[in-house]
Amino acid sequence: MKKNIIVNIILVVLIACASVSATDKGDNKVQKKPADQLAKATTDLVSAANQYKASVQALIPIYESALKTATETLETRRELYAQGIISRRDLEASEQAVKEAQARLDESRKQITESDQLVAEAKAEQELAKKVVVPSRAANGYTATSTVMRYGGAGGWSLSQAAHVQGFFASKFGRQLPVSAYGQTATHNRMGFNHRNSVDVAVHPDSAEGRALIAYLRSAGIPFIAFRSAVAGAATGAHIHIGYPSSRL
Repeated sequence: MKKNIIVNIILVVLIACASVSATDKGDNKVQKKPADQLAKATTDLVSAANQYKASVQALIPIYESALKTATETLETRRELYAQGIISRRDLEASEQAVKEAQARLDESRKQITESDQLVAEAKAEQELAKKVVVPSRAANGYTATSTVMRYGGAGGWSLSQAAHVQGFFASKFGRQLPVSAYGQTATHNRMGFNHRNSVDVAVHPDSAEGRALIAYLRSAGIPFIAFRSAVAGAATGAHIHIGYPSSRL
């Protein structure tokens, strides 16, 4: 299944590249403007991400069913073990099966979230490219639209600083920073995004947690991009990307 997904994504990219190449070679054809090329690349990425997301979503019911079966089997074996009918090894095998089933389900849900966030970043790249930055905002590297906020940061950024952000959040809200993607993930590799030096946090920027986190990042000079939505009017993809914008691999 995953192999087919990767092949489909590669085909999308190759087709897009071939289209650009054909345009470049045609003497009498109109060359595409950078804005048009960005729009085409964004459309291709969004399409590939949505196809990938749909394929993963199709697996969710299967993984949920497997987890349910494994859990029921574990409960039965616990009773048998208590009665001395099965060995400790048999019980541990069932416990491991539940852990593996839960891990597959959690990973699939994580991949769906990452796909949504990639769509948000792709849309933001296109939207911010059209944004006219006024001098007062350009000075501190801050730009904003109705769906996206970007801060360039004055203090630089490296992934090692994530511990400070996590410490602030834990002390402020009494729970761990809800990280949805730490550094490069398999989803970023498949979609061709360089996320090695970034952290995605699953909080809405307009929530109390989101506003506090944004205020902290700006006070610390840490660059970020805050997404209110992946597409205007939708909640999908809302998160805060800590670090510089992800570049294409």
